[in-house]
Amino acid sequence: MSRKKASDQRVCYGPGCLARSLAGHDKGRLYVILGEDGEYVILTDGRIRTVDRPKRKNKKHVQLQYPQDRTLEHELEGSGALSDEEIVKALERVRRSSRSKEE
Repeated sequence: MSRKKASDQRVCYGPGCLARSLAGHDKGRLYVILGEDGEYVILTDGRIRTVDRPKRKNKKHVQLQYPQDRTLEHELEGSGALSDEEIVKALERVRRSSRSKEE
């Protein structure tokens, strides 16, 4: 098996992608990626970290979640902005679908 190249991984960190925190006081929390800043990603969860006050976190401290929510990606590409309510609803939708798959 071959490992993914770093350039392949950079593409995955696009706006609207889902990521889970692996380190820090927010370990385990699910976020939506708003953007990328070099070795960092800009994250929001719509509640604690709102769109107005996003969290900047090192890429090596987050894990991308699959499957991604494509509606978030399309909304961020189209209008360029999401409300906190839309993000909260999308993350809840993802949590519900992952719970139903576990059962």
